[in-house]
Amino acid sequence: MSKSVFSALAFLLLLTACASGPTIRYFPPQATIKELKQQPDGQWQIQIRIQNFSTGAMDFSEIKLKLQFQDGEWAEIGSPESVNIGANNAELLTLKLPLSASTREIIRDRQEKSQPLRYRLEGSLRSRDPGRSYPLKYEGRLNPAPGLAGVYR
Repeated sequence: MSKSVFSALAFLLLLTACASGPTIRYFPPQATIKELKQQPDGQWQIQIRIQNFSTGAMDFSEIKLKLQFQDGEWAEIGSPESVNIGANNAELLTLKLPLSASTREIIRDRQEKSQPLRYRLEGSLRSRDPGRSYPLKYEGRLNPAPGLAGVYR
């Protein structure tokens, strides 16, 4: 076999080896609270961190969550827009948080005592690719941010 034919075959072999690209593996995402903040008008705003553990980007078309502080009432939150999160990456969603009077009282009591705030987050994230709904459950704790009134992180 001539040197040029061997070189051409080696080149074609390398080219076909690169053509298939890596396999994308999808793993369940995770949602946590990054920040809870009281607005000047008394309303509450929440930052939800959504982590994509997959090896490919995921486009979340439906985000439905419910949230409970301490052992209070559940609040429902969701995002009207889709969120695209790159492979092994995270994005923050900033949403208004509708809270009942009893939940606001629980938070106010914890703030006055500078105590942490337990929370439970449940719901689901629906992705367009791979077209799957992922159930979520997470329990965490937020601490008062030093020097920032009405902020938990």
